[in-house]
Amino acid sequence: MTFIEHLELLRRMDGLIHHKATGRYDAFAGRIGISVASLFRRLDELKTLGAEIEYCHRRQSYYYSNAFSFRH
Repeated sequence: MTFIEHLELLRRMDGLIHHKATGRYDAFAGRIGISVASLFRRLDELKTLGAEIEYCHRRQSYYYSNAFSFRH
């Protein structure tokens, strides 16, 4: 994966998280075309950048619990 592809993946993840449209971790990984292990690594990257990411069982989606945005 090139650097640009990696950034685009993080942007897609950011959009799904903002819209609370990720689904469970396995659906989220499938939706963006990566493995579950890779998904958790990418979520950790977003957390390193300041994202506070949580999971809502009722909505079955990840969401930001702070005002984070990957698109500055």
